[in-house]
Amino acid sequence: MALASLCVLLSTLSISPERSQFRRYETIFLKCTANSTGWTVKRNTSLHSSQKCQYGWGIPGESSCKIDTAYTSDTGVYWCENDHGKCSNVVNITVTESPVMMESPPYGVTEGDSVTLRCSYKDEHQDSSTSNFSANFYKDGEFIREEEEGRMVLTSISQSSEGFYSCEHPSKGKVSTKSWLAVKEKFHPTSMAATPTSSPTSSPTSSSTLMFHPMMICSALLFILYSIPSICCVYKYRKWAKVRADVKLLAVHRNKLQEVDLKDMNVYLHKPLPPPPRLHRC
Repeated sequence: MALASLCVLLSTLSISPERSQFRRYETIFLKCTANSTGWTVKRNTSLHSSQKCQYGWGIPGESSCKIDTAYTSDTGVYWCENDHGKCSNVVNITVTESPVMMESPPYGVTEGDSVTLRCSYKDEHQDSSTSNFSANFYKDGEFIREEEEGRMVLTSISQSSEGFYSCEHPSKGKVSTKSWLAVKEKFHPTSMAATPTSSPTSSPTSSSTLMFHPMMICSALLFILYSIPSICCVYKYRKWAKVRADVKLLAVHRNKLQEVDLKDMNVYLHKPLPPPPRLHRC
C-alpha cells in the first residue's frame, strides 16, 4: 500500500477481536505497540482521510483507540502514526450488516503457513454467532468447496492463495462480504547474512538482519563515490606523466641535434684550405 511506503515502520497495530470483519454494533479495540508512547491511531474511510481517533467515532487512549459501537461508516484502513511521521502496519477493517460473516486474519499470512477461515452466522435474535453449519467457500467469486463445520483450513499458503474470500450459509441463502487475504513473502536468509557468532534461536526477521542489505547497498555506494575520484586522479596523473616524458624525450632529441650541428661546424672551420692555384708565365 502507498501509505506504508511514505512512512518508516516502527510500530505495530494490533486489533481485538483479531479479525478483519465485524458486525454492526460490535466493539473494536485498536492498540499501537512500540518501544515508546505518543502514537495515535489514524484511519482512512470513505468520508475522511488521515482522521485521528477522536470522540464521535472512537475513544482515544494511551496509544490506543476503542470503537465502542461499530457502524458501516467505520469501514476503512487503520494504522498508527506519531508526530515524526513514523507509522505502523495497516489493517483493513470491514463493518457489515450481513448475518453471514467471513472471519479471516487481519494481518495476512506468510508463505508456507496454514490459516483457518471461519464462516459465522448471527441474526438479530441471536446473542452470539455460530459456525455449526455446512458452509460454501468462495475465492474471487469462484466456488472452492463445502465444509461441514463452517471452517476451511488452507495449508502451505502460497502467493496464489492471495485473494478475496467469502462464504455462504446454504439454508439461509446469505453470502458474506468479501474478505481480503494477504500473503506475505517468506523471508529467506542468505549465507552472507549468517555469522559464526549468531545465535541459532535468533529470528530471521530481526531488525539487524533486515538492515543488512541496506547497509551493503550504502557501503557499495560509498565505495563507488570514493573510487570514481581516485580513478580520475590516477588517469590524470598517468596522462600528465606521459606528456612530461614526451617533453623530456623531445628535449633530448633537440640536444643531440644541436651537438651534431656543432660537430659539423667545427669540422668545417678546422678543415685546411686548399693550396692556391699556380700562375703560369706567358
